Amino acid sequence: MRLVFYIKDERLKVRPAWEGEVFERSFRWKDKLEFMISPVGDFMMLWTSLLPDLDPIYAEALVELVGARFPLSKHFETLKKECPDFVFTNNTHEWVFFGGTFDPWHQGHQSCIDLLPEEKVCLILPDRNPQKDLRQINPVITVLEISRQARFKKNQFLVPTFLLDEKTNPTIEWVRDFKKSFQEDKISLLMGFDSFKNLPTWIQCEELLSIIHCIYVVSRLESEIQRREALEKNKIFNKNLEIIFLGRHDYEEMSSTEIRKNNGRT
Repeated sequence: MRLVFYIKDERLKVRPAWEGEVFERSFRWKDKLEFMISPVGDFMMLWTSLLPDLDPIYAEALVELVGARFPLSKHFETLKKECPDFVFTNNTHEWVFFGGTFDPWHQGHQSCIDLLPEEKVCLILPDRNPQKDLRQINPVITVLEISRQARFKKNQFLVPTFLLDEKTNPTIEWVRDFKKSFQEDKISLLMGFDSFKNLPTWIQCEELLSIIHCIYVVSRLESEIQRREALEKNKIFNKNLEIIFLGRHDYEEMSSTEIRKNNGRT
């Protein structure tokens, strides 16, 4: 499968290579994709829009390739060495991560990224819940479902890096590894209040909060008393931790669990 990428816009754009098109310089990915970077953005589509038209083997390879663009990936350094123009860069020195199963993505999730200030670079990380039994994920379907529902702003990016890893993935593990490579950068998390109040139950919470610079919290029907209590509990682990409450929205009651139940899913 031969693809042409255009990376000058905020969004990664792609098109299949034309028949007989000559690549001046190309790169190979896992012996499934051959691609090049084009200085021209004509006839390009968002990379997620191409997935339904690809055979499953190529669609999954494309998801993996896009995931490798981000420094969370074990393939990032290899891709950076082979094709440095293709990897994602962040010049703001703060990385905001919004993780979750997003099964399904709903208006509550959308409100979280809508309330985050537009200048913040936010990586949306679909993943498995490390506190629940390991579940199977179809990475292509997951990316398609989120991309069809979500509306991302300029600095917000869907990052499928973890979708092909069939293992539980506690936040502390990838945050710890990320910090080793970006010691001078700030690492922040975006989450709903329900996750914020449950942070003390997260795996190695104390170490995680010692690494984090800021937590951006979006309301989930909490009272002022509940907010103060959660704030005090989490500040115990890191007195310098910045916690910013982003405000309320119209979809605080929405829950992926309830949506799945209403749709006959567990």
